[in-house]
Order: sequence, then C-alpha cells, then structure tokens
Amino acid sequence: MKQDQHHLSKVLNARETRFQLRNTFAKSGFDSLSLTLNIPGYPKSNELLSNLFTQILDDLLIYLQANRIIIENKKEILRADEAGDFYLVQLKKNTQTNLQKIKQLTENFEEKHKLSRLIDVDIFNKDGVSISSGKEKPCYFCSEFSAISCMRNKWHSYTEISDKIFKETSLFLNERSKEKLIHNLCNFAQRALLYEISISNKPGLVCFEEPGVHTDMNFFTFLNSTSALTPYFKEFCELGYMYQEELNKVLPKIREIGLRAEKTMFLATNQANTHKGIIFLFGISLFSITKILSKNGTFSDSEFQKTVKKIGKDLVKNELQHLNGSKTHGEKVYHKYGKEGAGIRLEIETGLSTIFQTSLPYFSDQLKPDTYKDQTKLQEVLLQGLLLIMTINNDTNILYRSDLDTLNHIKELANRSLSNKSGYNQLYEFCKTNNLSPGGSADLLAVSLLLHFIKTEYNEF
Repeated sequence: MKQDQHHLSKVLNARETRFQLRNTFAKSGFDSLSLTLNIPGYPKSNELLSNLFTQILDDLLIYLQANRIIIENKKEILRADEAGDFYLVQLKKNTQTNLQKIKQLTENFEEKHKLSRLIDVDIFNKDGVSISSGKEKPCYFCSEFSAISCMRNKWHSYTEISDKIFKETSLFLNERSKEKLIHNLCNFAQRALLYEISISNKPGLVCFEEPGVHTDMNFFTFLNSTSALTPYFKEFCELGYMYQEELNKVLPKIREIGLRAEKTMFLATNQANTHKGIIFLFGISLFSITKILSKNGTFSDSEFQKTVKKIGKDLVKNELQHLNGSKTHGEKVYHKYGKEGAGIRLEIETGLSTIFQTSLPYFSDQLKPDTYKDQTKLQEVLLQGLLLIMTINNDTNILYRSDLDTLNHIKELANRSLSNKSGYNQLYEFCKTNNLSPGGSADLLAVSLLLHFIKTEYNEF
C-alpha cells in the first residue's frame, strides 16, 4: 500500500508539471495540443509503450498536417515521465480552424486509429482550459461502458486490462514493423530494375538510347514491365515474412506468385519477355531477404546464400536432367551444353555465387553516397558491375543464340573491357553484329543492386 501511494504521488507530481507547461504556453497567448496514452497502473511507460507512443505521434503529426492544422514545431515538448509519455505543442496563432473543429478532428483521429481507446489528444485554449466535446471515452477493455464508469466501479482488474493493452500493442507494433520492412524491400526491388534499365550503351541490351539487338521491346517496355511487377514483389516478401515450414518446400509457393507475375508482365509488354528471369530470381531473393530480416533484424551474406541454397537444393537435377522434352530456352540450352548451360537454376543452387564473386563486392566498394550525386560516375560504376558479371557468367541468353565458343569470347571481351575502352567498343560491336544480348547477366546485375541496397540499409558492411 505504501509503495502504491509513493507511485501515485510520483504520477500526480508529473501531471502537475504538465499542467504548468500548458500554462506556460497559455501565458504566451497560445492554444496548445497534447498527446498522452491511457495506461492503467504503474509504471505508465516502458520501451514497448514508448515505441507505441512514437508511432502514434508520427501518425498524429501527419494527420494534423493533412488537415491543415499548423503547429509550432520549435515550441514542442516531448518527454517520458512518471505519468507516461507526453507530447505538447503550441498551435499557430493564425490557424483558420477554430478549437472546437480541431477537437472534432482529433477525436476522429482517435476513433479511427487501431488503438483508439488508448489515445488521448487534448486541445487547450489560450486560458489553459481544455476544449471538451462532451463525449465519454469507452472502456478499453469492454467497450460497453465509459472508461470512467468501469474505472470507478472496478469492473475489470488491472491485470486484465494490462494484459490486453500489452498484447494489442505488441501486435500493432509488429504489424507496423512488417509494413515498413516490406515497403522498403519493394522499393529497393523496383529501384534495382530501374537502375539496370537506365544504364546507357549496354552491349546488346535495351537502354534509353536504343533497344540493343531486340526488336520487340524498348526502354518504355521495361518501364511498363517494372510497374506491372511491383505488386508481386510485395507478395514474395509477405510469403517470406509468414513462412514457417521447411525451406525446401517453398519453391512451388514462390512459383505460384511468379506465374501470376509473368502473366501480368506479358499483358503489360504486348507479350515481350522483359523480366521472366528476374521474376524467378527476385522471387527467391525477396523471400529469402524478408525471411532473414524478419527473424534477425539484420542482413547477412552467409545467411542469405544458405537460405537460397536450401530453396534451390537439387534444382538442376530435378528440373533439367530428367525432362523428356525441352520447352523453355533454358531447358534447351541445358540439354545441349550440360552444367555450363544450367543458367539461373545453377545460380540458385550455388547461392547466387556469381554476383558474390563479382559485382556485389565491387558495389560495396564503389557505390558510395556521393556516387549517386554524379550521374556520369554512377553510369560507369553500374556498367562496370555488369561487365564483371559477364566475365564469368554462363549466360544462357547468349548460349541460346550462339554457342559455347561465342560465350567464351564474350567473357574475354568483357574482361578486356574492364580497363580498356577500345575493348569495350569491340564487345559492344560484337554483340550488335552477332545479335547477342547478355540478358542473364543483366538479371544478375539487378539482383546485385537489390542486395547492395539491402546491405546498405540493414548495416551488413
């Protein structure tokens, strides 16, 4: 009992301090707005509740801005005390919305929020008097009666209410964390595709200036395809976030999303195959990245490769070696050249080893914040990343259109191009003259960029 009284005294003192802070604003001639949480018992704040408060405050500030409620950012107070987390801010003197209207808007904010009954947004006039709408807030636990009635009559125990609050707070914060993570990953995936298609003068490949050796697609075809595929990136991520079964069983689920994505791609591109390889590579990559980040919070090269290898275990054997008839380009190339024609299936089996040997270390060294400010430098770095991949990649796009000797010659030209501009001109002309497009290498470049963006954001350097 003595301890309870001590805690109550601390809470009351904190509330008195808040009252004085509001009065200070009032004496300066300002209306004010405050945000608090309705947390029963003691303590009224901890790490979980402070995280929740930060999220709700962000939501509130955006809501106020959207409704043209102007606050004095330089005159705001944010603190956690014995009464819980607290935010107080002055309202601009020239606001055109009266206080009763502002109170109505903030009540709408409370009511529509997922944790509405925990939130208290109060409005105070220039005399420090609270603006009331006359409504009673419903009880957080039962919603049947007012919060004041349930509290006075002690109809719910502190434990019941506290358990409910912490359970729903955890669910809310986990959902927000998931939304933010998936939003970031989809952003990086789309950015990677846009960077790849924006590289100028790629050998045989589509770019803004020309379609390379392709007659059925151009730069805008790729933009259409990228836009059409973006919603499916979210599905790959959501699968990775929720999946709990064995990794060697997930590929059909990834493929199901991928096949729907392919159908959408072909509709967007007038049947041109712009990103079929990318759908497969990004499907497995985004699934794996989300799985790792949702579990660990940080990204790891080794964990990523381990996950990809588990998903692609025996992929070449299961999907290429035992086929009676060949249908896809990749299958035909494998039956002609064996392991050297195994393409992206072998890449998945080996954990995308090509990019971890070539472009990804290069981007880690060269793609710095200042690089993005210099378009010419950025173009050079991205093109160099493509060439590095081409030096070792057994590109099935090239094998399908030519043979193994031609592929090896392109590898030699790509290697020569790394430090010799005339060598690059030879590579460029060779691809153009022989109607060759290293599309498989371009796909791996996009995956390299995706992983680089992830590593940069989630601190794995």
